Amino acid sequence: MPAIRPLSPELQKTAVEKLNEVPNKLDDDIAALRDWIKQQPHLKARTDDQFLVNFLRGCKFSLERTKSKIDRFYTLRTKYPEFYLGHNVDEDKALEIFRLG
Repeated sequence: MPAIRPLSPELQKTAVEKLNEVPNKLDDDIAALRDWIKQQPHLKARTDDQFLVNFLRGCKFSLERTKSKIDRFYTLRTKYPEFYLGHNVDEDKALEIFRLG
């Protein structure tokens, strides 16, 4: 059983119906992401259950989309650390980046 915050019954139902979450597959999905992260020498990513399940839910449990999103997250975090650390954020620059997608 993964070490994640439990969802209320209503949220669990939404996760299953709208995010394609399959509770019985959660351990396997998290393990697959952990294995993938270990194989990526450029990533020094967190691998705790809650962190990974947050990305999975945000990508509707598509492993390929989740991998891409994690890779992009750490790339942007490296390139623009001020946005992730909260130090002296240039709001105009942030809006420009957000508009670019």
